[in-house]
Amino acid sequence: MKVVSNISELKNQIAEWKEQKYTIGFCPTMGSLHAGHMDLVETSKKETDKTIVSIFVNPTQFNDPKDFEQYPVKTDSDLLLCEERGVDLVFLPDVKTMYPETKTPISLSIPELQKNLCGRTRPGHFEGVLQIVAKLFHLTEPNKTFFGLKDYQQFRVISAMVENLNFPLEVIGVPTRREEDGLAMSSRNVRLTKKERETASLIPRMFALAKKTILSGERDLKLWKEILRDFLLTGISVRIDYLEVVDPIELKPKEKLEGEVLLAIAAFVGDVRLIDNQIIQIPN
Repeated sequence: MKVVSNISELKNQIAEWKEQKYTIGFCPTMGSLHAGHMDLVETSKKETDKTIVSIFVNPTQFNDPKDFEQYPVKTDSDLLLCEERGVDLVFLPDVKTMYPETKTPISLSIPELQKNLCGRTRPGHFEGVLQIVAKLFHLTEPNKTFFGLKDYQQFRVISAMVENLNFPLEVIGVPTRREEDGLAMSSRNVRLTKKERETASLIPRMFALAKKTILSGERDLKLWKEILRDFLLTGISVRIDYLEVVDPIELKPKEKLEGEVLLAIAAFVGDVRLIDNQIIQIPN
């Protein structure tokens, strides 16, 4: 496995692979890797010839400086895990490499997909995501790129950017990897205390309750959300950022419980913000 931190070395390796007609898969990460990230790697290895993982904690997508400072960094164990899983190259840049000083900064935005969910409560977040992902796409030149569906809004925003700006690559969503109790795997989970970790299991249990009530015939959207919200708030130190029911493609709020809906949650358990989602098909 090759580890590179400068752009010229990265581009030289990619040029060599392109000359050999290899297809390239790319998994952008912020490190602190877990089994969910490795699902991206395994999918890439099945679908492409060479797999690149980037590890970069991107400062521009954090609207809370404290959250950025507390983000876990585990570079040595991340590199070991990548090597064990057969990653071909890890791109490990620093901030100066990705954000050289410039007097002409740019901003990317897809307002219609960003105005709800995390975009409403984390101003500037998706502008930062789009900026770094666009940079990484240009640098790695992948044929396919892989994103976890736990960050569903991120997946939709990036897919729209690729489509609208004609990036020559395919964006593939990989299902969320979960812990034994159903909690979505996240680099933030390590910050939960034992009691907070137990409380966090209310989130997957809420999804189970959501499906159960739908199957029992509940179709009142407002009442359904109130039932789920009340269930979550039985947990100690839970603060709901948002609990929304939206269209899975346009991310617009649903007015009725019909067809396919995305049930999306962001909640603080203690000081740790967790997100998750489920697509639910509402029976006729």
